[in-house]
Amino acid sequence: MESRDLAPRYGVALLPADGATTSPAARTPWRKTLADPAVRATIAYSLAALVAAVAAYYAIFTNFASYDDEGTLLVTLKAFAHGETLYRDIYSEYGPFYYELFGGLFALTGRAVTTDASRTIVVFVWVSSSLLLGITAHRLTRSLALGLVGMGSAFSVLYVLANEPMHPQGLCVLIFAAVALLLVLGPGRRAGWTGCACGVLLGALLMTKVNVGAFAVAGIVLGAVLTVPSLARRRWLVWPVGAAYLALPLAVMARSLNEGWVRDLIFIVTLAMASLVVSAWTRRPVPDADEERTSLRWLIGAAAGVVAAMAAILVAIILTGPSLSDVYDGVIVQAMRVRDVLITPLPLPGVGVDWAIGSLALAVLVARLRPSGEERSLLWAGLLRGGAGLTILLVVAHIVPIALNPASQNPVLLPLLLAWVAVVPPLGAAETIFKRFVRLALPAMAVAEALQVYPVAGSQMGIAAVTFVPVGAICLGDALTSLRAWDESRGSAVASRLGAVLAIVVVALAAEFTLDTMLRPAADNAVAYYREREPLPFPGASALRLSPEEVDVYSGLVNLLHQHHCTSFIGYPNIDSLYLWSGIEAPPPKAPGAWMKALEAGEQRRVVRELKATPRPCAIRSYSRAEGWLRSPSRPTDAPLADYIFEDFEPVSEVGDFQFLLPRNSG
Repeated sequence: MESRDLAPRYGVALLPADGATTSPAARTPWRKTLADPAVRATIAYSLAALVAAVAAYYAIFTNFASYDDEGTLLVTLKAFAHGETLYRDIYSEYGPFYYELFGGLFALTGRAVTTDASRTIVVFVWVSSSLLLGITAHRLTRSLALGLVGMGSAFSVLYVLANEPMHPQGLCVLIFAAVALLLVLGPGRRAGWTGCACGVLLGALLMTKVNVGAFAVAGIVLGAVLTVPSLARRRWLVWPVGAAYLALPLAVMARSLNEGWVRDLIFIVTLAMASLVVSAWTRRPVPDADEERTSLRWLIGAAAGVVAAMAAILVAIILTGPSLSDVYDGVIVQAMRVRDVLITPLPLPGVGVDWAIGSLALAVLVARLRPSGEERSLLWAGLLRGGAGLTILLVVAHIVPIALNPASQNPVLLPLLLAWVAVVPPLGAAETIFKRFVRLALPAMAVAEALQVYPVAGSQMGIAAVTFVPVGAICLGDALTSLRAWDESRGSAVASRLGAVLAIVVVALAAEFTLDTMLRPAADNAVAYYREREPLPFPGASALRLSPEEVDVYSGLVNLLHQHHCTSFIGYPNIDSLYLWSGIEAPPPKAPGAWMKALEAGEQRRVVRELKATPRPCAIRSYSRAEGWLRSPSRPTDAPLADYIFEDFEPVSEVGDFQFLLPRNSG
């Protein structure tokens, strides 16, 4: 997957291995320093990370989602950091590693769990994830400029992190980016330990969001059984693994076959997976004893790392109070109930399935008709591979100067259909078994991760799309390999022209992605939003700036809570950030925003008991926001907490679209 260095032929200054044209003796010390590719890369990525951090800061501190998933997560994180029992006294549908990492961080540092602190953490996660994926693209393409393109593409699509700050999906992206980088760095001299490190990350991913971790593991397992010779020879292993991988979409979405968009998505993802399998199946791995031992040591280390990490995380959380049954109920049962709480359709064009069929047909044609020797047209091969890789990165980043994407609001569809291109290596390219494994594993992971858009295709579209950044980088790296081979078969004049074209295109792409994904958003958010908005007047949230209308509403609610000396309160639906801003503790089990659908009747009765036991309970109600969760203006049935709010409280004041309620006959 790594192309040979193009700089000696083309003189492209941004490629990592280019040499200076002057002699060492003639260089000044600073020129000698800048001639070092590592120094240039460090400077470039540092500057890009600085600009990205500014853009991320202004984006994340000028946005507050009305559904307030952020508040729900911070309330549960605060309770965990203060010693309450996860999954028993704290409602959560996410894995324990999220709470152990961030709850432990807040507990060890003594910092309070606040809106400002959490959003600062997300800025770090956002920029770090983009940087890791950029370095991954750099490694795959051997081009610093294309590494910056990959970083910009990842950063752009991760603007979804500003919608739900501190959501576990941000941690998932960071872990995935670290896994991708470890894969492309190779097994190294200690393959077992390198594999173990990757396995530990995968175990942490499984214990953060089980579906995201399972999809990543599925891609790695498929890559292993189809590329490691000793595994690929065992048909009794290859066929079941391949069938299980292809069955993933149906298994995940079987409960919602009555939804048209779900049926289409099952067809599209299954066909995309089939394209990967077809492209890999016809290229049987060439046995090499040393390389195979290295790959097997890596895989054994990875399996051991997954098991060890999951065991350690489970033991650590059980020591804090919950039982294995409690953990299973939170991580598996509650996670599966998300489908009952909310379904948001994925925007799919009517021809989406047709495009997927065409993509599979093209993959089959390439697999059957591809010549066994050198490619007859290396130029066209390079241009087509480059077009596929660039299209993936442009669609992921929402930069589409021409109509490349059949569904402009869907950054996943086109990368899904093009992912198989990355599985096909350039003819004549000599690759180790491990490189062949990585070539298949990264696209297989990305295609499987597309399934996380079900049942809620919101921010999950961006989280799924960012996994395709390494896939696009593989295609671009292969394009450079093909173009270099074509260049070597031509005269010097042609080579000089091609070098100039590549230099201009690469620099222009880096400038385009940096400008559109980092510089312009930073300037726009700083001037048009941050300076014109007002800070919230609450300790721990003063860095968050919202419109004057929003500030008035949330300030008014907090003032009413204090004015009426509320000792606890509940919302219909819950705006959990109000617990942080008012300093009032949320009643166990820390009801989420959509508690009307998320909490079972027994859990709702527990909240009612907790509220009745407090001296001065209060309630906040918004019919419009509740309707957004319920998809109906009607009051939910078999909901003891809703009955308590409607029957035992009465409105005494209104702020914006909220009613402030006190117990009836409270005086």
